[in-house]
Amino acid sequence: MSWKSTEIILDLLFRGGKAFNDWGAMLLSKQVRMLQNLYCGLVLDSTKAGATPINTASILKQFERINQAVSILQLEKPSDWLAFSYQVGESYDTNLTVEEIQKVMRLRVDFSEDAIMKVCSQMKAS
Repeated sequence: MSWKSTEIILDLLFRGGKAFNDWGAMLLSKQVRMLQNLYCGLVLDSTKAGATPINTASILKQFERINQAVSILQLEKPSDWLAFSYQVGESYDTNLTVEEIQKVMRLRVDFSEDAIMKVCSQMKAS
């Protein structure tokens, strides 16, 4: 269920139908954290009922790509993404590709296309 939720959210973001400013990015961040807490809470509650103990690492891993997208939306400027230590594109499961990062950056109403292209070309070069 958590995996499907993450796929739906990412699909909506990658389609690009919604624009974000700082406040919208903060709201999305809060909503994503609420979903993470809900799913983690369900897992932890199920272990109290006598089931085999399960940790929440798999749920948090499923949200990693969304967390990266949210982090991008919360940047002050596109070049700030270069300071993050994510290894872009190395693992589809946990990292956004350069193309996906570009799509997410384009959702910010105050990011110029030139600044986005510059950052993405630097990521492709490295």
